[in-house]
Amino acid sequence: MSGEHHTIELPSTLAPSPHDTPHNGTAPHGLSTLEEPAATLLGELTLPAERASVPRARRFSRSVGTASGIGHIADDTEVLVSELVTNAVRHATIPGSVLCLKMLRAGTRLRIEVHDQSAAVPRQRPVDLMEETGRGWFLVAVMAERHGTDHTPSGKAVWCEVRAWPRDEHSGH
Repeated sequence: MSGEHHTIELPSTLAPSPHDTPHNGTAPHGLSTLEEPAATLLGELTLPAERASVPRARRFSRSVGTASGIGHIADDTEVLVSELVTNAVRHATIPGSVLCLKMLRAGTRLRIEVHDQSAAVPRQRPVDLMEETGRGWFLVAVMAERHGTDHTPSGKAVWCEVRAWPRDEHSGH
């Protein structure tokens, strides 16, 4: 790059795909869908909301991926876990708060959830490729098949899902 400044802005209104439904089995506009299978917990890790938790979360995601037979998406999983945990740590509003990283199997997808004690949800914003920070939610949106935020009784869960099973031998994923 020759000193150019590049900013990418995510569209704020993406039309939902007919195959994308929220994880609770409800289609857009309240229409019911076929019931999705219940998610199976593959691993859970409680972490303090501090920067040192990010590498620990990445190592945990690798070990869960290996044990679950999805090493073929280990790199993508590690990036997604890193971005979700980093965002939760960066925006932790309660001193001494904790995060909970959960990795689940939801049908053919790996679901990554980061639970925290803040009700503030991630928001889309323009992405400046020349800046060192601010690309996390953009990466999640680009890499994951689905992503979102759910409010919980104690705060929120930020999540994303990627196809993990069965392994696609043709694409290398």
